[in-house]
Amino acid sequence: MCLPSPRARAADLAGIALSSACLVHCLALPLALLVAPALGGWLRLPEWLHAAILMLALPAALIAMTDGWRRHRRGTVPLFAAAGVGLLAFGLAAHEGWLTTANPETADRLFSSAGAIALVTAHLLNWRQRHVAGHR
Repeated sequence: MCLPSPRARAADLAGIALSSACLVHCLALPLALLVAPALGGWLRLPEWLHAAILMLALPAALIAMTDGWRRHRRGTVPLFAAAGVGLLAFGLAAHEGWLTTANPETADRLFSSAGAIALVTAHLLNWRQRHVAGHR
């Protein structure tokens, strides 16, 4: 019986460790997303946080999408960003009571979550399209 070389064993151990870390990450992230709304009852954030997030997200999206548009000219990317910022604004409006809804807290969470997902999608698409455009 031939034993694996130390190098092969180290490679196997590294592969196991990396795969395990990936598995933990892949399982922990969805769990954290599921638990996050429940933590809102225990963790009180400042009232101004919604507005601050929107005020930071807006210029970041504008700068990134403008640069991306100059390079890749893909119209869907800024549309996702605009939708994301708009949904975050609706979330802020629901949170502040400026939007008439049956349940402002639920509306805030839904609009803000959808806006965040749309913005992340826009930024990922923008990054990818800039990368693709750079190789043409």
